[in-house]
Amino acid sequence: MRKRQPISLGLFPWITETVHQLATNSNPPVMFQFREELLAEKVKPEVREAMESWAPREEALRAFRESATFEALAPDPRERVLTIARRLLQLHDLGVRQEHPVVEAAISVLSHSRRADGSLPGNLAENAFALWVLGTFEAQKTPLARALVRHLVAAQRGDRGWLDPELEPELVKNPESPSCPWTTLHVLLALTEFREQRGDLEIRKGAVLLLDRMFKRSHKSFFGHPDHWRELDYGYEGNACFKWAVPKILLVLGRLGCGLETKEVAELVMFLRKTLRPDARWGATVEGDDFLTLRVLRALMAAQQAGKP
Repeated sequence: MRKRQPISLGLFPWITETVHQLATNSNPPVMFQFREELLAEKVKPEVREAMESWAPREEALRAFRESATFEALAPDPRERVLTIARRLLQLHDLGVRQEHPVVEAAISVLSHSRRADGSLPGNLAENAFALWVLGTFEAQKTPLARALVRHLVAAQRGDRGWLDPELEPELVKNPESPSCPWTTLHVLLALTEFREQRGDLEIRKGAVLLLDRMFKRSHKSFFGHPDHWRELDYGYEGNACFKWAVPKILLVLGRLGCGLETKEVAELVMFLRKTLRPDARWGATVEGDDFLTLRVLRALMAAQQAGKP
């Protein structure tokens, strides 16, 4: 097995200060994940201990643990699935991993929520969000994850993108309607958590649609202003899956082999360079900037590694 290489700074020298800041001054879980995941270094025992006992992490775990069967989170099955997925994403940021009992219990509840067709209660975008969260916890081999992959792949349209039947019913009726770049982005974000899907030709064609339409206001259901994808807000609320789009787009394109030679990828990287704040962070607000910055660096690493064997 090829030895994993740490993140290269040569391709993006302007992130050197960001790397230094994250390595020394960030939240304990961010520092832990950054050093082990991106720098391929083992963190010191005291850093691991600081992460394990970090108050926000313990508070989030306690709140989730006290939900028992998680029915207390939301009585409606659809809202409960979304709430669990959002809470799991928050726990992932805080350094909690799949083997933790709270995570295992939450994934079990999601698994028991599966419908006859393999999907979860909710629309296509919400199912993609749940699958992406499962992928971040490396739960790709679970029966639920496999069922959701089949569900999303089966929904791919003729132009190799996706439309949400619930959010865009009139467009779905017409096979000539172009797929939605936002729905396509979040389905691809979920599917590319699975390495076998990254090499699938039909999935890779979805990246072509993403490149063609994500940066244009040409789609009938495109909401917000033309630069909506540039927002760097970060959070776990209901519409969070449509926020902080830049690192998500960059991550998907990098995973599907689009590197800096791709015009749109180069533009995304330039945008990130311009929006790097004086405190060596990305984000619209102070809260959550460490977590967003870590996600940006993951996306940059995917972009610089695109096309490598």
